[in-house]
Amino acid sequence: MGLLPLPFTSADVPSPLPTNAQIEASKDVFTDFSGRKVVRVGKHFVVKYGINIDIIEGENMLFVRKTTTIFIPKVYALYTDSSTRKNYIVMENVEGETLASKWPSLTESQKGTIITKLKLSFDELRQLPSPGYFGSLDKRPLLDDIFHTREKTPSINGPFQNEDALNEAMAQKYTFETICQTSHKADLYRQALPQVFCGHAPTFTHADFQRKNFIVRVVSSEAGLWNGCQRRKSKTRDVSAGDGLWAAKRPAEDEFKVTIIDWEKADWYPSYWEYGVAHCAVGRWDDDWGLFLRDMLTPYYAEAPWFQMLRFELWS
Repeated sequence: MGLLPLPFTSADVPSPLPTNAQIEASKDVFTDFSGRKVVRVGKHFVVKYGINIDIIEGENMLFVRKTTTIFIPKVYALYTDSSTRKNYIVMENVEGETLASKWPSLTESQKGTIITKLKLSFDELRQLPSPGYFGSLDKRPLLDDIFHTREKTPSINGPFQNEDALNEAMAQKYTFETICQTSHKADLYRQALPQVFCGHAPTFTHADFQRKNFIVRVVSSEAGLWNGCQRRKSKTRDVSAGDGLWAAKRPAEDEFKVTIIDWEKADWYPSYWEYGVAHCAVGRWDDDWGLFLRDMLTPYYAEAPWFQMLRFELWS
C-alpha cells in the first residue's frame, strides 16, 4: 500500500460529510483527553480528531478493509485542518455495545460464539504477508508508545530490519529519556531479550487487544455472519476445533456481529506482540476474560512475562 494522497474522501459516503464546526459542536462525546477527541455526529458518522490524532490510523483501517474480510468501521474521510493542525478521521458509526460492557451479561455459549469470531478475525489478520521489516505501513516508525521519543530517534522509533535491532531499541529506550532508570537494567535487557525475543516474524498486529475495542451487536442468525468475520460469502471458511476453553461450533442461540475498532497502534510487530499486549491489558484478572486469550490468539507464554515487565517500565 503506497502513501495515501490526502485529503482522502471515500466514494460511498452515506450523506454529506460533517463540517468541522458540526464536529466541534457535537455533544455526543465518547472520549476527550490529551489532544484526542471522539464524537458521534448524526446517525452516520463517528469522528476522531485532534492535534494528537495520527492519520495513519485511518490508513491502517483502509489497509485492513482492502486486504481482509474483517469487520471494521468504514473510513469516509481523512484530512488535516492546516489552521488548527488538527487531524480528522471520519468513519462509520457502528451500532452495538463494547464487549467490555456486555461481557458480564453473556452466557458461556455466547462468550464462546464471540471468542470464535475474534479468533477468525485475528487469524486472518496474522496471515497477511510479511513486508520483511518491523514498522508502520510504508516502512514508517512503529506507533506503540514503547518506541516514542520526544525528538526523532530512528534507532528507537524504527522501522527495524530485524528483531535484534528492535530489541536494542527497547533497551535504549529504558534509559533514553529518564534519569530514574539505571543502565544496569538496560544491560540486563541486552543480555536477556535476544534469548527470549528471537525468531518472530513481522506480523500485522492490532496492538490494543482489549474488550473495549470490540463492538458487539446481536443480529439475526439468518444474516449470514457465521464463520467469523467474513463479509463476502466466497471467503467463508470452516472453523477448526481447538484445544482451548472453546472448540468452534455453530451457536444455538443469539448470533453476533463483532466489529474491531481503534487501529491507532496497528503495525508490523513481532508475532508475540498481540498476545503480549492482550496479556498486559487483562489487568487485575477480575473475571474470566484472560483465560480465553489462548482461544483467540496464539499464546506466547515464555515471551509474555518479559513483555509485561518491559511495557510497564517503558510505557507507564
